[in-house]
Amino acid sequence: MDQKPFVSVTRRLHGLFVTSAAVVLLITGLVVLCVELVTSRNQLIERAGLFTGLTSPHLANVLALDSPILAHKLLENYFSEPDLLGIYVYRNDGSLLVELSKPELTLPLPEPSFLLRSQLEVSHSFSFDLFEYSMPVRTNRGLEGQIYLQYSLAGVKQKVLFYLLFGVSLYLLSLLGVYLLSKRIQAGLTEPIDQLLDAMEQVSVHQNYDLKIYESRKKTELSSLISGFNRMLVEINKNARELKSHQKVIEQHVYFDPLTGLANRRLLMQNMEREVVRARRTKQFGALVYMDLDHFKTINDSLGHSVGDAILNSVSARIRKAIRQADTPARLGGDEFVVLLPELGQNESSASHNALSVAEKVRQSISEVHSIEGRSLHVTPSIGIALFDGANDQFENLIMQADLAMYRAKEEGRNQVQFFLEQMQEHADHRQQIEERLREAIEKDRLYVSYQPLVRGAGKIVGAEALLRWPDGENGLINPSAFIPIAEMTDLICCLGNWVLTEVCRQMAEWEAQGRVLVVSVNISPREFQQENFVEQVQEVVISTGVRADCLVFELTEGVLLTNVDKVRNKMRRLSELGIRFSLDDFGTGYSSLQYLKQLPINTLKIDQSFVRDITTDSNDAAIVATIIAMARSLDIDVVAEGVEKKEELAYLIKCGCTLFQGFYFSRPVRAKRMASLIPSKQQDQVCEVQIQTLPTHQFTD
Repeated sequence: MDQKPFVSVTRRLHGLFVTSAAVVLLITGLVVLCVELVTSRNQLIERAGLFTGLTSPHLANVLALDSPILAHKLLENYFSEPDLLGIYVYRNDGSLLVELSKPELTLPLPEPSFLLRSQLEVSHSFSFDLFEYSMPVRTNRGLEGQIYLQYSLAGVKQKVLFYLLFGVSLYLLSLLGVYLLSKRIQAGLTEPIDQLLDAMEQVSVHQNYDLKIYESRKKTELSSLISGFNRMLVEINKNARELKSHQKVIEQHVYFDPLTGLANRRLLMQNMEREVVRARRTKQFGALVYMDLDHFKTINDSLGHSVGDAILNSVSARIRKAIRQADTPARLGGDEFVVLLPELGQNESSASHNALSVAEKVRQSISEVHSIEGRSLHVTPSIGIALFDGANDQFENLIMQADLAMYRAKEEGRNQVQFFLEQMQEHADHRQQIEERLREAIEKDRLYVSYQPLVRGAGKIVGAEALLRWPDGENGLINPSAFIPIAEMTDLICCLGNWVLTEVCRQMAEWEAQGRVLVVSVNISPREFQQENFVEQVQEVVISTGVRADCLVFELTEGVLLTNVDKVRNKMRRLSELGIRFSLDDFGTGYSSLQYLKQLPINTLKIDQSFVRDITTDSNDAAIVATIIAMARSLDIDVVAEGVEKKEELAYLIKCGCTLFQGFYFSRPVRAKRMASLIPSKQQDQVCEVQIQTLPTHQFTD
């Protein structure tokens, strides 16, 4: 996975320097502009005050005579005052004596402000376009009247606009100068640092050691550092090449056949384990194709081992050419070859057809004439095929089955392909028998529900999981893993699910009537959840049994969530409105996605027991479990660890922050009667301490 590239320190410094200079220049310009505005304002006020001060004594006499004509003659020559637009003179009673406006004006002036006119002292006000000034005219006799002036602010605005444009131009030029100066400093002083950082990124992220940084002729501390770095890269590159060469040789000896270059048994087993895990996750079938060359010993004995080795190499080349890139060809030894074919289909029929197609292609390719040392030699293979899925994961068993099928091909006349039919037939017969007996068990009510306690800490019961049990008179208690997958392939799973939900709700209502309340989890299969009327079925069961829906938890697997997410979200929302909560079962084994946790109302994650089982011995499983717990805690989602069987597992889980557990370490699944005795009554705390005997080994039994 590519790492994020390094961010140049020098570029950061350059950006910081330019940004700081820009901010300082901007603040300086704003301060200058503000000072200019304040200065212009004060100048206007001073001019108005000076004007009124000069005219006030003369105007007082005019007001005493109450002569508009004298007032007009006195004031008409004062419009030489810059920006003066209008002069108003009011009598003592507030009536207008005279009104004069600048002759050049084409538009009428706004009415004088009543607020300013009502003032008995000098006052002024500013608007966007106008400055207004009011001053009372007084004599020794008292208040004679009032003079009111109106000034235009157009000149002030032009002046401010000029300063603004000049300031912006100066600001941009200054900023450009700062930027160029900073780039020059960066190029001259810090470019070697950038080169070092880029080289370090190439080495650490891309493992590119074929680098050499330009060394300046001028001897400085940086040039010495670069020179040493170049020498180090040369040595690292030399060692890396030697290491890669040795690794290739070692891998070739450990994982590949020295003669043919095909995978050996070790690599085949590793790939087989990986493909089994993938088959379990994707529900795909795969196959092992086992082939043996017919009468190869005769060629080896008559023509010698060199010809035999050439035949083996020719066969290997044809196998490679005939199969897919995802397939794994291997040589087990002698004249025995195996091809691992993954992802052949999601059902046995299509997987068998695809496996047979590849095997026939390989058989026909090998059967063609081989030209070895001037001779035309014929070799045919006998081929056996064994299918596998996520459940059939024993490599040795698969090899044995494919080997048996190969020997059957030899018995049938050689140069042909045979399946391991016995296993397939037995599986089909067994599945049919299970399906028929399960239908009979449902009809005759032979099933029952067990409850495995869910505990907090060292033994406080806070809930239980309902588990279906099928006691068969012939074979005893049948493992759910033997019949649940078969039921999921038919409509039986919906019948079973409805029966289990009804039985659990009835039992919970009975416990509640006895004063005991318990939160119970019920497993819901994908096919059951995808029913169109599933929500209505649940509502009917809840209403008919009278159970508290807020004590029900539906456990969903990730298979439920892989369909239409919007449809699933809508169903979960409707069920949540009833009070039902949701738990995501076997988290981490399927297509785990954080989108589910973000989009859906998931309350609890259940860590699959396959991770818990090996957390004390497998560092990978331990890391996965710790990560799931930490992620769930950050999302405020509860975590339940399934399959806890050992004290060491419990200790590690508690250390990681997990508080909810389920497993044989605490209790096996128990019948309803026994479970009732473990549930705290309403009068007690809902979570009570129950001492449960732990079990040393895992046994499937109630």
